[in-house]
Amino acid sequence: MDICRKCGSKCCRYFCFEIDAPDDYDEFEDIRWYLCHEGVSVHVDEDGDWYISIANECAKLGVDGLCTIYEDRPLICRKYSTDGCDQTGGDYFYQEEFRTPEQLDAYARKTLGEKKYEKKKAKHRAKLEPKGKGNKGKKAKGQEGKNGKRISR
Repeated sequence: MDICRKCGSKCCRYFCFEIDAPDDYDEFEDIRWYLCHEGVSVHVDEDGDWYISIANECAKLGVDGLCTIYEDRPLICRKYSTDGCDQTGGDYFYQEEFRTPEQLDAYARKTLGEKKYEKKKAKHRAKLEPKGKGNKGKKAKGQEGKNGKRISR
């Protein structure tokens, strides 16, 4: 595939999929967590749909920029067309693009409103903080799952 060699196989160096648009503090926080990881960005396309993009090169990409398992490549790769690909399709148009947690945080504050955002943030953090010195040996609220088992990260 000469066209793949020309662009350096851009489409094989990341993957991108649609995510739910956030509409409350918790959902913005989940996306903010994604953005704390290297190689992750989130964008809103021209239709208002939200996507996460993860820079992670395909393990089957050869040093020449071509697929080493081309004859047995996954179905998603077989369906992909070079018509309108990263090389031939031109630039993507985004309403918004977030590459850092801080960018998303500013957008969330604007979208939810500063007062509502700060109120939710304080409420959620207070739920997860231990309640003073008399709390020795007790679990802080928010550290158990729905089944009552302790959640560990």
